[in-house]
Amino acid sequence: MATSLQRLLDDVTARAADGSGTPTFTIEDTVGALGHAGRALRRLAGDGLDARAVSRRGRMVAQLGASCQVAGSLWPATGGPLTDLMGAAADLAGRERPPVGRAERRAVCAEFAAAADQCAQLAQRLVPQATVHEFGEVRRLAAAVERDAQANPPGPAAGAVLDRLIPVTRVPVGLTGAQVAAEAAATLVAAIDRADRQGGLALREFRAVAAAAELSTRNIAAVAAALPGGDNGQPWRSAAIAWQVAGRATYLFEDGHRAPRTEVTDWANLIPDALHRDLGTAAGIDAASLRAHGDLRELIPAVQQVANQIPVVADQLAATTLRWAKEGRLSASARDLPQMEDMPEQRIRDVIAGHRVIASGEDFDPLTRSVTRAGSLSTALADALNHAEPAGSPMQPNLAAAYAARTRAPGGTEGLVSQARDVEQAMAANRTPFQSVPRHQEGTAPGV
Repeated sequence: MATSLQRLLDDVTARAADGSGTPTFTIEDTVGALGHAGRALRRLAGDGLDARAVSRRGRMVAQLGASCQVAGSLWPATGGPLTDLMGAAADLAGRERPPVGRAERRAVCAEFAAAADQCAQLAQRLVPQATVHEFGEVRRLAAAVERDAQANPPGPAAGAVLDRLIPVTRVPVGLTGAQVAAEAAATLVAAIDRADRQGGLALREFRAVAAAAELSTRNIAAVAAALPGGDNGQPWRSAAIAWQVAGRATYLFEDGHRAPRTEVTDWANLIPDALHRDLGTAAGIDAASLRAHGDLRELIPAVQQVANQIPVVADQLAATTLRWAKEGRLSASARDLPQMEDMPEQRIRDVIAGHRVIASGEDFDPLTRSVTRAGSLSTALADALNHAEPAGSPMQPNLAAAYAARTRAPGGTEGLVSQARDVEQAMAANRTPFQSVPRHQEGTAPGV
């Protein structure tokens, strides 16, 4: 099962809380975990928790980090389950540094503080005959950080960073199709991030991701519709069509080359393929057949994780369209681009002559809107699945809270209904969101 920073820290906290009186944990293992927590907390404090470079909160977190590291040095490092889990969490928090803001870092600090508090409490139980001042100091400072987080919560959107799934380099064996899809979805997000740092997505990669999102949301929507209350015509049922519209919106553009298969295309293609292993092909899947699925309840947690990644992917693709608009990397027939209020004379001549031009700026507005619309409907779909009655607690509670806040905000339902209507109208007209498909690219499938 794909995991996250939140689940790693929850595992540390749960194990430490249950470790009293058992020989499973040693004092060396426990203080090793505190050392890793200290490393993460000091790094987060150094990256900044408030608008001011030096703040009371920043000093408090830095003091907790230093106190954890002092406690971690009291016994020799021998490793163990708590050390390994906290070390993995600290490493992951370090990798998340570039895209994370101050509010997100505050949310992460609160979770590390809670885990450190529990480890310090376990350490006190493991050496009851000794009076170790350092453990009490960790607990005092951790409680202060937790109280600050409760008094000044960073908000559900900030907490979502804790639920980012950890990417893999290779899918573990023995997983269900839905679990493979969750691992692939997590790794796709990371692959897109790497592509962005190396110059951005190629057009073929963008289409592959949009096609994967279309097929995946079709499967996910069928699962949501099979659950109680899921067949009442909710707007999220149009999420797959919205992704199809977004994919078709790219048909206007060319980037001048056919990119080879990449890790982005490979991980994108794996997501719907893996879902089909458990749910059946998208063409044949429906709510009725899924209700008869004997193990549907067992599949829901992994399907939730896939659903929760789709809005993240939508944000990445929307950022890509803005990048294309700024950099002018794609070309299109001038006749197929959206009309301008004050069209330059050169663009008028290009339209008359049927020339291809470099697309930029407002030329990408319809594509950006179509991706944003698909992302909004996918967010509503993820919210529906996260709070489905038989599913229990969401697998990614922070991300679920963020999606719920976004979907259920005032006017949110009306906006989703309007977006679903726009999607249906676009498909009914058999057109892209702004012009007909160029003749030389008719029949091209997304992802090709």
